[in-house]
Amino acid sequence: MDVSLDRSSLQVMKKDNTIREYAQRWREAATKVNPLLLKKEIINLFSNTFKNLYFEYLVGSSAQHFSDLIVIAERIKQVIWLGKIADSTEEKGFARKKEVN
Repeated sequence: MDVSLDRSSLQVMKKDNTIREYAQRWREAATKVNPLLLKKEIINLFSNTFKNLYFEYLVGSSAQHFSDLIVIAERIKQVIWLGKIADSTEEKGFARKKEVN
């Protein structure tokens, strides 16, 4: 029996260690959604899986392709890691783990 995924199941997928791994797994799952997703829906749904700061920047981007969105998410992660933008509320969603003194 082939069970199709729905849009809400994409929204709750657990994130992997890297954005690229997560994006690849998410995209593979998205191809199994019935009815098929439009390109714009894929970008919107994927953006919505991120929390807080990532979401703000991804939604504010004008990415037209899924691959562009991955690059933007990786840049956001790098900038957070470098401390150039702060995200005090992000616990998961690829933010750098805060050190405990």
